Amino acid sequence: MNSKNSHKNISRLEGCTVIGALTVTSFVTDAATIVHGPAGCAHQSASMIQSAMIYIYNECYGIPEIFTSDMNEEEIIFGGEERLKETIRETVADGRYKAIFVIGTCISDTIGDDIETVCKNASAEYNIPIIPIDASGFLGGSFEKGFISAIRGVTELIPPRRTEAETKEAPSEPEHKTVNIIAEKNLEYEVDENFAEIKRLLSLLGADVNTRIARRTTVADIARFNNAALNIVRDDPTGEISAHIKSVSDIPVIGAFPTGLSGTIEFLKDAGRLMNLDEAVIDAAVSSELKNQEEMLKRFADLKGKKVSFDLFGFQKLDSAFLDEIAERAGLKIDIDGPAIMIPFYTPVGTAGVKQMLVQWRRFINGKR
Repeated sequence: MNSKNSHKNISRLEGCTVIGALTVTSFVTDAATIVHGPAGCAHQSASMIQSAMIYIYNECYGIPEIFTSDMNEEEIIFGGEERLKETIRETVADGRYKAIFVIGTCISDTIGDDIETVCKNASAEYNIPIIPIDASGFLGGSFEKGFISAIRGVTELIPPRRTEAETKEAPSEPEHKTVNIIAEKNLEYEVDENFAEIKRLLSLLGADVNTRIARRTTVADIARFNNAALNIVRDDPTGEISAHIKSVSDIPVIGAFPTGLSGTIEFLKDAGRLMNLDEAVIDAAVSSELKNQEEMLKRFADLKGKKVSFDLFGFQKLDSAFLDEIAERAGLKIDIDGPAIMIPFYTPVGTAGVKQMLVQWRRFINGKR
């Protein structure tokens, strides 16, 4: 970008709501995100995203395609819509982007800029999707609000559902069953490991991943959304994401990644049935995974009989039934006098997640002798 541009490609950012939105939109790799507000609003958020990516992924040093409309005092007093229009025009002129997301900020929301209308008119003018994201955060904002708002925005890139007549003329049922993965936590340390576990479990059912909304995804990837036989949401405690996905797609939804050993088996059963797979295929997948779990637990035979206790440190909300199951299957004895096991912030995903957790527990237990 040259110095004449009114927007700046930045590696810095605003508040929690904007950060939540950016953890989604900045992972659509051929789209740009404009943070509509002063450069300082974008400064803190973008640098936090980049720093987290470097810390979590180590090798990931790329700067996300994040821009700012760079509102100054005049726009803050008299309105920033013209500034936003100019920023959109310059971003489109770059020629690299297949879509543009516009994230509002506290400032643009407070002064009443009509971001939605600006985006709608610009999208028609430039013939490119330009999608507003509500992330002002001034009243009641949160990371989760920005995250869910961005998921909603990205799903606007999904083509309209086919009518019944169109479906009969050109059935969309794929020969090979595929699945959409939705709302992965891109700043979660185990995000790639969790995806690999879901992909492994799906392979037991003879299925594969269709697209991910949004994790290193392209606009073309999202356009294939309706080819899938199942949608799987990473985590959806409020149910908002699942409800929204159901509103834009007739594809059945599983509302969370599998947790625990029995939860993983139930996940396989549910996924197979929702994809209308033969019972024989589902039974074979379940049998294979049960064997895998037994083999995994044998590697922790040295833990049998050890005493442990669980300390949630006052803020983690893991289901105690999950902990009880893992302790029982590993032969551990829950005892208030046992060493307090550190509980992860997120429930481990699938059998692989349980295995990794038991590795950590073993180190902790042995270290407390």
